[in-house]
Amino acid sequence: MFIFPPVLAPPAPFPLVLRTAVQAAFVAPGVERADYRLVTASGPLVVHVVAVDSKEATVRFGVVVANDRLVSPGETISSMAIRTGAIAGVNADYYDIGQTNQPLGIVVQNASLVRTPSKRVALEVLADKSIRFRTFRFSGSATYGATTLPLTTVDEWPPQGGAALLAPPYGSLKPIAGVRVASLTAFAGGAGIEGTYRVDSVGELSAPTLVRGPMLAFGPAALALGAPPNAGDTVRLLAALDPPLGEIGAAVGGGPLLVSSGAPYDDPNSPAPDERDRRFPVSGAALLAGGTLLLIAVDGRQPAQSLGLTRPEFAGLMIGFGASDGMAFDSGGSATLVGRILGDDRASVLNAPSDGFERPVADGFFVYSDAAFGRNPHLVLSPATFSALPGVAVALRGAIVDDAGHRLRGANVSPVRVAGEPGLHSMVVRELGGAASAALQYRTVARLARLAIDPDEVNLDPGAAMRFHARGLDANGERVEVGSVAWTATNGTIAADATYRAGTRDARVAARAGGANAVAAVRVGNHAQPLALFAARTPFGWTFATYPRGGAGALTSAPPELQLSYDFSGKEVAAYANGAFPLPAQPLALALDVRGDGGGAGLRAAFTNRFGERRALTLARTIDWMGWRRLSIALPADLNPPVTLVSLYAVASLAGSSSHAAGAIAFRNPVVTVAGTL
Repeated sequence: MFIFPPVLAPPAPFPLVLRTAVQAAFVAPGVERADYRLVTASGPLVVHVVAVDSKEATVRFGVVVANDRLVSPGETISSMAIRTGAIAGVNADYYDIGQTNQPLGIVVQNASLVRTPSKRVALEVLADKSIRFRTFRFSGSATYGATTLPLTTVDEWPPQGGAALLAPPYGSLKPIAGVRVASLTAFAGGAGIEGTYRVDSVGELSAPTLVRGPMLAFGPAALALGAPPNAGDTVRLLAALDPPLGEIGAAVGGGPLLVSSGAPYDDPNSPAPDERDRRFPVSGAALLAGGTLLLIAVDGRQPAQSLGLTRPEFAGLMIGFGASDGMAFDSGGSATLVGRILGDDRASVLNAPSDGFERPVADGFFVYSDAAFGRNPHLVLSPATFSALPGVAVALRGAIVDDAGHRLRGANVSPVRVAGEPGLHSMVVRELGGAASAALQYRTVARLARLAIDPDEVNLDPGAAMRFHARGLDANGERVEVGSVAWTATNGTIAADATYRAGTRDARVAARAGGANAVAAVRVGNHAQPLALFAARTPFGWTFATYPRGGAGALTSAPPELQLSYDFSGKEVAAYANGAFPLPAQPLALALDVRGDGGGAGLRAAFTNRFGERRALTLARTIDWMGWRRLSIALPADLNPPVTLVSLYAVASLAGSSSHAAGAIAFRNPVVTVAGTL
């Protein structure tokens, strides 16, 4: 069993730890979890850890892809855990967020290659369950007749370089001009990627196509090396993964590598290198001597509760736990750690995702338990321990579990009335109507250090109702049960149970308990606010760019309009009007007039949030109209204001077929819908 250190003192650049509070709990044989609340010289930090003994016979590991498809709407880590029966898990690779949502690195599931690797580090699980962090290389070939082409990727679209093999785990393919696809049938005896296939048909896709069987795709680079096969031809595929696939049971991409051989490591293939020294919510995995794997998530972007970590600080945390090697996974709002809380029958979210809710992601790394069911039933309580103000009645949830942490049934227990004397108290809690009992220890707190309201900011329609919640905290940031709370509101009404009903104007909701106060902002309704993005009195502020760089086109300012010219007849695939225009207050939607040219390009707007994260939203999948048309987009709740508009841009393909036109579109009359009354 892993023993979590009672005090954390990671090396610099991790901030100096002034106070440590830790709560540890059993999950399953070989699996423990802990929550650390740290007071550091830089501010508070909350660290969540799941420790897994890879040598425990009943433990196994696995990789899960969102909705079992690389291209999907995304799926939350808790959903992946529940549907596969995992007892713990963490989000994994970076992904094409808001677009196809496919992971950007290697995926190996059940010893099968689902997606080829990138240059970034990956976590791999060998057949003996030992863990390694390393990079992979893939190579292969496709031979038909006298032609041999390199096979460069598996389940990546569109094909890059040589030929690409597509299989059902990919999902749906969008038609791309100039890409030819051969549908294949494997001859008997084929196994994995390598083998001999018959070509059933060859051609360009005319509509989105679900991959139902093996397909071989040829992009412009491959077609420049040789003509594609014909229907009826035989294709021989060879493929090699280094390290060999035969050694690997599971693998998932991520990065960067943060710790190597017990020392900090500056990964030259780091994703998003500009984020290196920015404090974020972070998640990752670290390997300790003896084969214990730590899955870690650190809360962030919550200044009163947890600041988050830079990548070098995250490396310091891993080394502080004794890691020999460790890597980060996709972080920010994607950072999610789940685990089964003793007494529950499924895993749930252990950390506090910075969006305020769990974000759908591309894939995750999970822990499973095959421990025997039903041995030594006993009572457990939730919460297992707590802090509370004097005299508060704390409701407990009871459950009968076995030695492996499986929930067998629920158990009724009475609420506990907290003693009035500050300090630690112990008691025995008995099951109502049963013989089971459990020891309970709790702490009485005389006064709160801080009171918080959830949510602390909300937008409601006039007359709408919602319920607020108050959280009490002690000096270490630990939760304190508060019991009754006194609620008041400046506009609208609020009941004793914290149910607020909005009036016709913005309001403030206030709470008082345990000698502390808190205030939440309520914005009622919304209003439209014009933006002077293209007005004569505004500095031009826009710059033109293309992808790839150096393409044709231009920006023309003719207040109150802005014209964007593009040319997708060659290699150019996107043309941008870039700037940096802060949107007011809490923006809900953006609308503007767009003069279409009927050229078939797609139109998007890009924004950055308070953390510098970029989010692209679609204004029009295809500009198939001429003249002016009013377009609008809702800004998602997880955009985390303040929000800055950074780009309006045309792209060659959003609707499945590519535009090869050259043309010009124009913008005018931008308006943002803002939460609250004027």
